[in-house]
Amino acid sequence: MRNALLLLVAFLSGAILMALQLSGSRVLAPFFGGSIFVWGSLIGVFLAALSLGYFVGGRLADRWPWAGLLGALLVAAGAFVLGLPRLGPLVCDAILERDFGPRGNPLLSCLILFFIPGMLMGVTSPFVIRLTAESIDRVGRTAGAVYSISTVGSIAGTIGAAFYLIPAMGTRAILYLLGALLMLAALLAAAAGSRPLSARRAAAAAALLLAALGVAGPASARERVLLERDSAYHRLLVTEDGRHRWLRADNIWHTQMDLQDPHGRGLPYACYTDIAFLINPNIRRVLVIGLGGGTIPKRFVRDYPEVVVDSVEIDPDVISIAQRYFYVRPGPRLRIHEADGRQFLRRTREKWDLIVLDAYYADTVPFFLTTREFFELVRERLTPQGVIVNNVVGAVTGPRSNFFRSVYKTMADVFPQIHAFEVRESDARLTNIMVFGMNSPRPITHEELRQRAREAQGTRIKDPRLVWRVDNYVHTRVRTGDVPILTDDYAPVDALMHLW
Repeated sequence: MRNALLLLVAFLSGAILMALQLSGSRVLAPFFGGSIFVWGSLIGVFLAALSLGYFVGGRLADRWPWAGLLGALLVAAGAFVLGLPRLGPLVCDAILERDFGPRGNPLLSCLILFFIPGMLMGVTSPFVIRLTAESIDRVGRTAGAVYSISTVGSIAGTIGAAFYLIPAMGTRAILYLLGALLMLAALLAAAAGSRPLSARRAAAAAALLLAALGVAGPASARERVLLERDSAYHRLLVTEDGRHRWLRADNIWHTQMDLQDPHGRGLPYACYTDIAFLINPNIRRVLVIGLGGGTIPKRFVRDYPEVVVDSVEIDPDVISIAQRYFYVRPGPRLRIHEADGRQFLRRTREKWDLIVLDAYYADTVPFFLTTREFFELVRERLTPQGVIVNNVVGAVTGPRSNFFRSVYKTMADVFPQIHAFEVRESDARLTNIMVFGMNSPRPITHEELRQRAREAQGTRIKDPRLVWRVDNYVHTRVRTGDVPILTDDYAPVDALMHLW
């Protein structure tokens, strides 16, 4: 019975550790996004914590081979995890305010938030091996069994967190659950000890710390929070500030809706998509990759009666939020498809006059939507006069321009003509740059676009600032000699966005 309890502790510790690592990405994402640097920091810190935990656990187990000591260490780990819902935002805010860079910010946050509980859980396996080994001749067999059971627990924790917990529960609730499970593991470890007092102490500590579940609550927000949800892809937040309703995905404000004009233009970058109707006046079928709050699809349906829109969104939670909170109404002229954008294009044989790519984030970009192979697939799905509009976040020149210039170079390698417009409604270092690729080889100049804008402004195209937006044309020759063409084989998106 004693050995069975200790092996169960090893299983629980392995499961909780991996669930905490996955949940850690949701703690960091609202502040630092979901880039490769965030995941690299999480994996590296947890591995470092385990390494030290194995070392310290082995020494402690040899000197004090007490199950009660293991229980006390797990109580400490559980207490730390129970504090993460409040500690996490404070630490991330403070680090973001000082700004140690795109690599340093998540790495330092991970060290502060996850190294200690990871190390304390790392002591479990050495302790269980020491306490369950019956003789020196069976140490190898015992160690193999303990690490096997712990690894099975890690698999269960990974699949359980990724497939079930994160889609079904908020991050705070998951952290409280993991902290409570660590307390349970501590109680089991203490119960396996030889002194009943250890079990009572562990139970008392568990009861005391689990009381924190009733005390801790969500942090206050500046806006009124309508919905907070963790989907399989993002931490989603819907808020109102009195005039606008917002959708935030991770650390990015994704959609702005004017409550007095819910089918209006939203964030400024969305207005630039109308320029496509100057390039190709015969647009009838539109595909939008990335739904968000549905600003572009629902406005196209309102403003262009001849247009039919397909919208592709990978996240079912985003689709339900768009319909419930942002007045997106599917119908004959607005069809919503739950699918990965690239896979949707691969599987269909339909063609569109306009494809809008609105699936990039400021610091988290699906690399497979940036490559030459992807844009070649897009071109195959465009009509002969078709246009693609790609919403890129970056800068036209300077040290933060590498990602934009690489995407520009990649699109220019596929499409006969490329035009770019800088969204100048913001003074931020990074802004939206709308890159238009044309399937037709017929040249069209900025002056020709400007003349068409003067004729269409306020009539066919309702935007009263259309000419001004066309004048935000990127006249500067985009320098691309020092950036790569992105391919499925080589697309260093994160490095291009955050070069030292």
